[in-house]
Amino acid sequence: MRILFLCTYYHRAMIFRDSMDGLKNLGHYVKAFNAVVKGSKIDDKYKKIMDDAVIHKECFGKWDRFFYFNKQRKFYNTLVESEDVSKYDIVHSHTLFNGGYVCYNLKKRFGVSYIVSVRNTDINVFLKIPFFKNVANKIIKEAAGVLFLSEPYKNEFINKYVIDELKSSISDKSSVIRNGLESFWLENKSQIREFKGNRAINVLYVGQINKNKNITTTINALDILKREGYQVSFTVVGQVIDQKIQQKITESDYTDVIDHLPKDELLNIYRKNDIYVMPSIHESFGRVYAEAMTQGLPVIYSKGQGFDGIYLDGYVGYSVPSRNPEYIADCIKKVINNYSAISANCIKKCGDFDWERITVQLESFYEKSLERERKLT
Repeated sequence: MRILFLCTYYHRAMIFRDSMDGLKNLGHYVKAFNAVVKGSKIDDKYKKIMDDAVIHKECFGKWDRFFYFNKQRKFYNTLVESEDVSKYDIVHSHTLFNGGYVCYNLKKRFGVSYIVSVRNTDINVFLKIPFFKNVANKIIKEAAGVLFLSEPYKNEFINKYVIDELKSSISDKSSVIRNGLESFWLENKSQIREFKGNRAINVLYVGQINKNKNITTTINALDILKREGYQVSFTVVGQVIDQKIQQKITESDYTDVIDHLPKDELLNIYRKNDIYVMPSIHESFGRVYAEAMTQGLPVIYSKGQGFDGIYLDGYVGYSVPSRNPEYIADCIKKVINNYSAISANCIKKCGDFDWERITVQLESFYEKSLERERKLT
């Protein structure tokens, strides 16, 4: 099978290359077209994946994001000028809106089948604007398949945004396939952890420091535990996106903020902590929860968001209402009271996020989608 990925942030994430490599190992030809804003910087840590398998093009100006169809036209024109699209069996746009409309037009002109992935930004940014509901239905009607990272996002999308006459057909051609982990984390997974702190709790957050990750609510929950007599430490690791959030975090006397770290140093940070807490407001998946699981850390994750529903509540951690610090504090105590069993479950189940397994699922989804489309034509 010849597969073309359409991306707009390949240069800022490993997930696309991991899935490409997995598909290549299964015998498929895979390339990625990465459409970015002019002047986009490629961080040193991602330069190694910007090779011949990637067509990296600066397609847009900074104002194009305000003019949707103009931006998609530039994306489309640059792609067809750069690559013979007709040689591919399937094109996979890794976002519904930034690439999905390009796929729609590719099918109209070249007859190429396409898959679209629906992500957090699609649901929580674009689809908050009523105009984009019609665009979404136009794209998914012609798609061979629709992918989601989580069951909650799949249900929300189909129930709220798919028009009634398409609900059945879109449901039939939709599937949930989660992101995998970089092999580093599975190759360096921890042993089962024991909680030895009595009333001393070391809590960890890893990720961008912004409003959506809801770090201040975590601090409010830890303040509750502190008032109850627990000794609390909170380590926050990641790039600062919102300076106001950083300032609020640093006002807490038990919080340590650390800049982004390479994987080998981050591994040691995980192992020095007891529990991973991230009650994000919106989260299409949250791969960092799975990273924490490889190190035996129970996880606290957002109710109704991407990670919720993969496991029964209490198995690898607990789902929480993102804005309820009392509930979060109670769930941290529940983890402490059953720590070793939950840690063991984390180690046992982290293999669910092995890219080898996930790309087999992706391969099967492509094949079934193409077969379904052939039967309909």
